[in-house]
Amino acid sequence: MMIDIVLKKEIEFKEPIVIEGFPGVGLVGHIAATYLVSALDVPELGYIRTDLLPQISMVMNGKVIPPIRIYGNEELIIFISDLAFPDDKTYDMADKLGEFMKNNNVRTSVSLAGIGINTPSGKVYGVGSNDEMLKKLQELGIEPLNMGSISGGSGALLLECYRQGISSVALLAETQGNRPDPRAASYMLDYISKLINKKIDTNPLIKEAEQIESTLSNLSKDVVQNARPKSDVQDTMYI
Repeated sequence: MMIDIVLKKEIEFKEPIVIEGFPGVGLVGHIAATYLVSALDVPELGYIRTDLLPQISMVMNGKVIPPIRIYGNEELIIFISDLAFPDDKTYDMADKLGEFMKNNNVRTSVSLAGIGINTPSGKVYGVGSNDEMLKKLQELGIEPLNMGSISGGSGALLLECYRQGISSVALLAETQGNRPDPRAASYMLDYISKLINKKIDTNPLIKEAEQIESTLSNLSKDVVQNARPKSDVQDTMYI
């Protein structure tokens, strides 16, 4: 097993907040973290090299980029993975990230994920690693998730933070989960902005959500139209 955290520049962290955006339900966490990097113009610090994932090169704007990237500055670190970790590999990745966070005196770790629901209402739920973090979430108006489970890379990282004594929270946005959901990501970002005390304009995400919803609506109409029995369709010869 090989996991190397490669930083391309030296930086002196000052009790930073970590935000993790791994793939999950509705890609909500991944979308929110990726948008956050762009909206706040957070520089790329490095990447993670590992044999836990297939060796795939991602491409962005014509350039090759690593599938697991690290962005940040002295006060903020953002982990983004374009690939989901296999269930039997999440422990090893979380163990390495937990060690990195402990060594750099991370103040709080924030995991972002979606929670599947048939009819999303725009709610964002919160989970805290201790009473202090749970109180902070409630002060921000985030409803606690009373019961459930968080799987994948996000769940493993939360458990590792709990083990290491690193204060951590998870934000879980409602989503149907059968397609990328930028609208749910925008709801999540409203709370992230309060957590990190940074203003984030989510209007571009809302517009993207509207475009996706419009496309899906049109596709749905086409499917219904094409599925109609031929007897229901007027013969244009008599019009």
